[in-house]
Amino acid sequence: MTLKKPVKKTRTQKKSSFLEKKISKKADLRKKDVVKLKANSLKMSVFISLFALLALELFLKNLLLAAGYSIIVLAIVFVVLMQVPVIRMKKRVKRMENDLAYFLLDFIMELKVGKDFLSALRKICTDENFAAKEYALVINDIDKGSSIVEALRKMNTIMQSTIVRRVNSNLMTLYLHGNRTDSAKRFADELLLKQRIESKEFSGKMVVFALVFIAVSAIVPAMFASFILIGSYFMKIQFTALQVFVIIVIVFPMIDAMVLMLINSKTPLFLKQG
Repeated sequence: MTLKKPVKKTRTQKKSSFLEKKISKKADLRKKDVVKLKANSLKMSVFISLFALLALELFLKNLLLAAGYSIIVLAIVFVVLMQVPVIRMKKRVKRMENDLAYFLLDFIMELKVGKDFLSALRKICTDENFAAKEYALVINDIDKGSSIVEALRKMNTIMQSTIVRRVNSNLMTLYLHGNRTDSAKRFADELLLKQRIESKEFSGKMVVFALVFIAVSAIVPAMFASFILIGSYFMKIQFTALQVFVIIVIVFPMIDAMVLMLINSKTPLFLKQG
């Protein structure tokens, strides 16, 4: 009589939620990293919502209404914190795209002086720009045993960028079909032309931004001061000293800061670094 071996019970793996799958794909995070991010985000959002609950209860004098608002705060903070890695990845991609034109032109120059593909890539990756640092990771994958094509395709998967894919497609063509650099040179020129167009468009928008900032920082506060004086004499509008102090010292500078943040967000990255 043969004895049957006991069958080991395997635990069923918990399926990832839609949010976890989305963040894992867009931020290039492993499953355990996403789980850790989820736990940390939940802890932080609970802490902030409890603080909001206490503050709202003191202000509203209604515990039930304050609890409802704090739950909304918890949900918003949790979603925002979960999106932080995605935002970081988008910024990483933008920084890389900003340097790709010059990276590609430098790489073509290295090929023209007679270096082979891998030697040229290693030389360019010693530069200090952001694209060189990203391609240094490609070199690292190649040194670990990946082929050049596999390493470039891995970068495409991580970056999720059309421009990065097109640059890597040109690099693969150079690697597989020899030093025919015309196509890569044309694409690098296209990227530079795109940057020049964005620079001209921003110069036009900057005139409007400057007018808005002048109005918010100088004209509006002056009009507010006049309104206080006229209103107190003719329209019986009353402002306490504390209210005037808060508006002038806190509210107007906050508006100025928001306008500056808007200008900064609309400024092309290559102009910030230039």
